[in-house]
Amino acid sequence: MYLALYRKYRPTTFDGVIGQEHITTSLKNQIKNNAISHAYLFCGTRGTGKTSVAKIFAKSINCEHPVNGSACGKCATCVALNDPSNLDIMEIDAASNNRVDEIRELREKVKYPPVNGKFKVYIIDEVHMLTDSAFNALLKTLEEPPKHVVFILATTEVQKLPATILSRCLRFDFKLVGQADLEQHLKRIFKDSQIEYDDAAVSLIARLGEGSVRDTLSIADMCVAYTNKNITYNAVLNAVGAIDKEILISLAGHILKGDVHNLLKELNEVIKTGKNIAQIAKDLANHFRDLAVVKTCENFNDILKYPNDFVSKLEKQTKDVSIDTILKALKTFSALDNEFRLTTNPRIVLEVASLNLCDEIKNYESLEARLEALEQKRPQTMSVSVQTQPEVVLLKPTKQTDDKTLFGKMLVNLRNKNEVMLIALLGENTNFNLKDDVLTFVCSNEQEFKALTKSDNLNILNSAIKEINPALSVKVEFKEVKAEKSMEELLKEKLGTDLKVN
Repeated sequence: MYLALYRKYRPTTFDGVIGQEHITTSLKNQIKNNAISHAYLFCGTRGTGKTSVAKIFAKSINCEHPVNGSACGKCATCVALNDPSNLDIMEIDAASNNRVDEIRELREKVKYPPVNGKFKVYIIDEVHMLTDSAFNALLKTLEEPPKHVVFILATTEVQKLPATILSRCLRFDFKLVGQADLEQHLKRIFKDSQIEYDDAAVSLIARLGEGSVRDTLSIADMCVAYTNKNITYNAVLNAVGAIDKEILISLAGHILKGDVHNLLKELNEVIKTGKNIAQIAKDLANHFRDLAVVKTCENFNDILKYPNDFVSKLEKQTKDVSIDTILKALKTFSALDNEFRLTTNPRIVLEVASLNLCDEIKNYESLEARLEALEQKRPQTMSVSVQTQPEVVLLKPTKQTDDKTLFGKMLVNLRNKNEVMLIALLGENTNFNLKDDVLTFVCSNEQEFKALTKSDNLNILNSAIKEINPALSVKVEFKEVKAEKSMEELLKEKLGTDLKVN
């Protein structure tokens, strides 16, 4: 019978555990110094080694001759504990044994001494699933158990545990395993299993595992089955159902150009192949993350570890794109995960988000051009030099220096302060007027109005206008317009009146 990789290569000693040296070192020292606590709490993300370390620790504290803190596996006690029928190491699944009756039964069993080793160890997995009454029943036993009993509680949601339980345990937090450690671990396993692989494929599998050893090995298992023990980069993409990188580059290119027609057309082609909508959004988010790395890091391929031909395409795509635009796209697709959970039609969510993003990028680039033009037209006398006491230049509003002049100077001021969001919001305003020393912005979009009238944003706007002229202030008003167009009307505006929506 075939044994899954994560089961076949489950570590049996502390030295075999990867990425958790801060925990294994502490536990080994406790064993060497004979300073075993009565209760431990192992918490962290799934697949990071909590249960594996608990089993190793349970055997090691009972071993007659530990080797570097780990069980020797050869003494009579180790042989007895390796038998699945032994009663000295009990693993309890709290998800299915969460009632108070099960915990009361456990309290009765802890009174009996161990059969083979020095300690009787109870490993309670997913302990956060216990009911309140079950926690209360466990409390006293956990605080003062018999000398021969050790409790190891494991959980992925430590925030759900009562403070009374937390205060009675020695806590260890398991961290996500680094990509480099996962890659080395995968390569050792592939070599041992005589599986051929590409370095780029191993990097991709490790990245898809997202810090979980079990998830990484499960993905590797899937790829081994798909490729018949010859794992390549493209084979991994096909095995996990991810979008081909060439398609991602094309989709991202349409988004960055604001090409709505070709974007929706290609999205439709991808969806028709059966790709999961949430996976498409996730892949796009990852792609824009890669673009951000390329844009901001010098040795970016040390982080990405992609094939050279693909890296050159990423570089080309970031050439004429600002980091703000890339981050805007990254935030948009990263935020869709929650929306997918609340909708019955994820395709519409993805398409609307893509349409809005294209419009935002177009407006942002238009705003950038306007700011550049304003800065070029700004007189040289307006340049600010660093002085001990900067001179304040008062601009008294006149017919010549009126609405547009003040609005332009405000945008320049906000840009110097890196207030990109406010610039984008103000960029949507075509209606503004100056009257009685008050510069008023008139919003036709309710969401924009709410954003601009937040106290923090109003303070920033007033601060900016007073730096131009202390006598001025800012006011934001809302002017209702006709009802928003339907999704069908919006799509027809973008794609043409021949569009048929079924």
